[in-house]
Amino acid sequence: MDTSTVGERTAEQPSPIDRIEHAQAHELVVDQIRRAIQLGRFLPGDRLPAERDLAGLLGVSRATVREAIRVLEADGVVSVRRGAHGGLVVNRLHAMDTRTLRARLKKQARELNDIFDYRLVVECMAARLAAERRTDEDLVYLGEVLERMAELAADPGGEHGAHITAQFNAADTEFHLGIASAAANPYLIEGAEKMRRAMFLPVGAVFSQLRTDANDIHAAIFDAIKDSDADAAEHHMRQHVEATRKAMADLLKPAGDA
Repeated sequence: MDTSTVGERTAEQPSPIDRIEHAQAHELVVDQIRRAIQLGRFLPGDRLPAERDLAGLLGVSRATVREAIRVLEADGVVSVRRGAHGGLVVNRLHAMDTRTLRARLKKQARELNDIFDYRLVVECMAARLAAERRTDEDLVYLGEVLERMAELAADPGGEHGAHITAQFNAADTEFHLGIASAAANPYLIEGAEKMRRAMFLPVGAVFSQLRTDANDIHAAIFDAIKDSDADAAEHHMRQHVEATRKAMADLLKPAGDA
């Protein structure tokens, strides 16, 4: 028996241990600020805390914050404005023209489909467990967020549509994260947050106006959770995710296609 290759690893075999990547402090700050923006904690046009306050909140030096700001500014995420009403401001997303939009979505089609598959796994189970485990406090919180979403959906915004959409998306994120929290499983909370962050850029770049059906199924999800009906909660969440997937897929169709 030839044992010369025993213990050797071929190029095709993955390593059982991943290589350690050292992240610099400012990169961690960049990720935290991106996270807050992607989860809707800061909306387009909002001012972030001052440099000194950010340093205190994040437990880093002001020099580290300044380096992070330079990265975010170069990436077009924020702008530094001067003057009495200046500061660090979250940039607004600009809607893409139809041709650019379709080209980008087609390029990201596999990634987007994977995200929706992930949503089905995480959010349907979160809704089911939320119906079984929710507390009265969870219901109060979800009800307040749902009411806010209904107010925004009732007034799409006209010329202020992009701002209304950003506000609705932020409330929508809080609603879905609130369901994950009511499920009382930290892994589901982490998964739901990861999914919302992954959806941020595609959705933000696509929907500059609030869709007329954007709030159609949220109330049904809430009612099922309130009634402790796990089957209905999972069913309505699946409907909601698949409806959003279809809305994205429809944007890929050439004009005039059914």
